[in-house]
Amino acid sequence: MSGSLPGTVSACGGGSAADAPSSPAARPTVSASASSVVYKSKAFAVPLTVAVPASLGARPDEDTRTFLTWDTSESDKVSFLLPVVVYPPGKDDPVEPPASYKGYLARLRGLTDYHATFRDTVETTVDGHPATLMTATTDWSLNGTLGCPGTGQDAHDDCYGLQPEYALRVTVIDIGKRTPLVSWTTVNTDQQRDTSAAFTRYEAMLRSLKFSDSS
Repeated sequence: MSGSLPGTVSACGGGSAADAPSSPAARPTVSASASSVVYKSKAFAVPLTVAVPASLGARPDEDTRTFLTWDTSESDKVSFLLPVVVYPPGKDDPVEPPASYKGYLARLRGLTDYHATFRDTVETTVDGHPATLMTATTDWSLNGTLGCPGTGQDAHDDCYGLQPEYALRVTVIDIGKRTPLVSWTTVNTDQQRDTSAAFTRYEAMLRSLKFSDSS
């Protein structure tokens, strides 16, 4: 399926210890609407602006070189990651992420060999960049399989991957660099079975996203 965007993941932990979060003094830019605020990234290596729903808060929990995230609750999370390393399923040692958008997508889809399921896939664009949007679930912990924001990080505590209790709407975006930009929202389906509201909100964020170096 192709076309426009339609109308965790646990970290298994937090972000990179090596990257400092944005300054508490950093302020969001002008309001996009009564229910959202346009946020301009401060430290993220791929500068962007995005309209953030009020339910997530005006400021992110982290804005570092490789990780940008809003984390209000287990069903109120939106993250953007530039993977530094990834963990192969069931492995204790991380590896470099695939060196292309298509390579990362192929590795992600290969997780179906390890109990992952992908559905509702859409081939689309995000601010003119090729992107693939899909819903991911699993019945087996796949720690660190989406990636880590730094090196020397524990797959369970510091990195991000598919987990049995979560449904993810995940996006892989070709930003024209060595590795793609990976983004997702999560819903804890042990607590909340209906994912439609969270997924719709996330896709609206993607439609609002603008890269500062877009041509």
